[in-house]
Amino acid sequence: MGGQDKKTEKEFYERLFRSRGRFDQFQRSIYERIAHEARTATGGSQALELGCGSGDQAVCLLEAGFSVVACDLSYQASRIAKQRVGESGLGPLLSMNADAEETPLADSSVDACVCGLLLHHFGSLDLIAKEIRRVLRPGGVVVAIDANAHNPFGWLFFNVIHRVRPLAGLTPNQRALWRGEIEREFGPQGFQDFRFESITSDLRRDWLGKGLGARLNFHTRALVLRMSQLVLPQICHGNMLLSVFRLQVDEL
Repeated sequence: MGGQDKKTEKEFYERLFRSRGRFDQFQRSIYERIAHEARTATGGSQALELGCGSGDQAVCLLEAGFSVVACDLSYQASRIAKQRVGESGLGPLLSMNADAEETPLADSSVDACVCGLLLHHFGSLDLIAKEIRRVLRPGGVVVAIDANAHNPFGWLFFNVIHRVRPLAGLTPNQRALWRGEIEREFGPQGFQDFRFESITSDLRRDWLGKGLGARLNFHTRALVLRMSQLVLPQICHGNMLLSVFRLQVDEL
């Protein structure tokens, strides 16, 4: 697979955040779950959020006791995230407009890296794995959530239909991820203790807009999710793949 079309990605999200302003991609319980996974996996206090979006995840990380650096390729997103945290009274939040594959952070400077709907925006995970390895301290944890390729409906939606006929509301880069790919790309960078879980994120009715096409899209996907939960194995039944893994501590 090729790399990320950053120009298209950036333009898509600049338009989205300018038109929609702040919006939630998940229900709050998902953000809280991700923050809890990060908090229980490290005793450190510095978290990096890559792909911060509107700032809802940053709020939950701050509530969990982290100091947070939030990055997004979209300037509008980084601005809205900073405003969101400011309104919560939890700050401060260091928010920056930065490329996740080439951040301005120092080596070994964070204890946890949270990637919410980020990894599946890259055609290859090689460069993002190297960058996360660079900024993470030994023993630090990565918590990521992405579209789940183990769910056959998710795989069909993202990796087949979207490739043949690009879908509105998605960037050309987006795809569903397999846990095997995450292990193959992050393992050689020194990551270990991989744990994966299929979870279901309830779809927000307003995510794609309020038109007829958006409503039909919502109801179709909601029906598919209900079917998945009834008939598929555990790793396949959710629309999201939660990944938790750790950077090994170098032995003396």
